[in-house]
Amino acid sequence: MKYKNLVFDFDGVLAESNEIRFNGFRRLFQEFPLPQVDELVAYAKANGGVSRYEKIRYFFQEVRGEPITEERVQVLAAQFSDLVRQEVVDAEPVKGSVEFLKQNVSRFNFALVSGSDQTELRGVCHERGIGHYFKRILGSPVKKKDNIARLLEDLGWKTKETVYIGDSNNDLEASLANRIDFIGRDSGLVEWACTEVPGIPDLSELEDMLART
Repeated sequence: MKYKNLVFDFDGVLAESNEIRFNGFRRLFQEFPLPQVDELVAYAKANGGVSRYEKIRYFFQEVRGEPITEERVQVLAAQFSDLVRQEVVDAEPVKGSVEFLKQNVSRFNFALVSGSDQTELRGVCHERGIGHYFKRILGSPVKKKDNIARLLEDLGWKTKETVYIGDSNNDLEASLANRIDFIGRDSGLVEWACTEVPGIPDLSELEDMLART
C-alpha cells in the first residue's frame, strides 16, 4: 500500500454532523428573514469545509449586503459553538470510522484537518474518545489548504504517501492545492460517483479503497 499518512475531515467523514451544523445556522439567525437564512444554508451545503467565520461574513456581506465587524463575527461564531457543540459530541459516528481508527492506528499516521473551529474540534474529539489517534488536529480560522500544507511541512510527510479523506469540494480543492490524493466520502454534499474522484459510502470501505488506489 502506497499511503503512509491519512488525513481526515471531521464533519461528514468521522461524524454524521453536517445537518447539525446547517441547523445551527438556522438557529443562530432565526430572527432574520427566512429566505436569507435559506440562502446561507444553501451556501453552507455547497461550500462544506468553509469555516463558520467565512459563512457568517458571507451572510452579512453577500446575503444581507451590510458590513460586519470582526468583533461581531467572533461573538456570533462563539454563539454558534454554544448551539451545536454538544450535539456534535453526541453525533453518530460515520459507519466504520471508529473501527478503522482503532484497527489501523499502528499501520498509518493519522491527522485531522477540518473547517471546524480548532479549539472546539480538539475538545469534541477528546470527548468522543478519538483525539489520541491523531498526530495533529487542525481547524479554522486557518484555511484547510494552509493547514494541510503546515501539516506536511511540520511532520515531514511526503505528498505521494499522503491522502485526504473528505466529503466536500472544498476538501478536494485543499488536496489539489497540496498535490495529495483524495478520497470522497458520500455524505450527501457531493455525488462523487458523478466525478472522477474515488468515492466510498462510508469508512467501512476505506481499507479496500486504499488498497485499490
